[in-house]
Amino acid sequence: MKKAKLSIVLLFSFILSACSSSFAYNNLDWLLYWYVDDYIDLSSDQEAALDERIASWHSWHRSTELEKYQTQLNNLRAKLESGALTEEQWLREFAEAQQHLNRFRTKIAPELAGIAQTLSTEQVEDFLSAWHKKRQERQSESDKRTESERLMRREERLVEFMEDNVGKLSEQQTNIIKQYVPTFISISTEQTAYHSRLQNALRDIFSNRDSVEFKQRLTDLIRNPDQYKTVSYQASLDHNAGLYARMLAELNLTFTEKQKLKLDDALEDWINLIEDLISD
Repeated sequence: MKKAKLSIVLLFSFILSACSSSFAYNNLDWLLYWYVDDYIDLSSDQEAALDERIASWHSWHRSTELEKYQTQLNNLRAKLESGALTEEQWLREFAEAQQHLNRFRTKIAPELAGIAQTLSTEQVEDFLSAWHKKRQERQSESDKRTESERLMRREERLVEFMEDNVGKLSEQQTNIIKQYVPTFISISTEQTAYHSRLQNALRDIFSNRDSVEFKQRLTDLIRNPDQYKTVSYQASLDHNAGLYARMLAELNLTFTEKQKLKLDDALEDWINLIEDLISD
């Protein structure tokens, strides 16, 4: 479930990431440092520079981006009130949500590249090594699972997520999910290879840090990491996104009034949360 989340609620969970509560969103600076600490040790000067940028990005995000999330959720809520969404409509929701992420990447890329230019060779290698280790650990965990275990895990996660957002599923709805589960393409191996290409690209960029093109090359990578996805990997992601949208559309047609109300309440909660974040 890495590429397209099963419903727009989870999709926005991804977009907002640590912003699942006002407390988390308003304390993104130390949450980010807690995460960065797993990969790299920054000097005091680097931390100060990053602090300044984070404050600026946070202010921009609160003042311009959250309203866009809220608008999409309000529009989605209105569409659902009018009837079940089609596969094409769900795909458009996914695409609009992806644009939120793209704007964020575009905003931070030049300034983040500027800070990254101050990293020492040792810091860069430590970062790449930690990244590689974590990716290999995830791949190893995936490789240990049998095909049957992977399918069961995927089914359990899909059912659990749906029930969290619309309530107890009927036998018919559970069977719909069961039918789709084996049709999704496993992307774990391709994803690991993609991360390896990103790491190699970063290593190459930093090996030429004195080049006048350094900052622009790093900015381009941060802004558009998708350029390192192979045609095959992107095709797998698109295939899975299409299946999620189709499954959502099929499930959407079977929702009871009670389930529709529960989903509407979940969307309303997200809309209200975003309003609180904007006002804080």
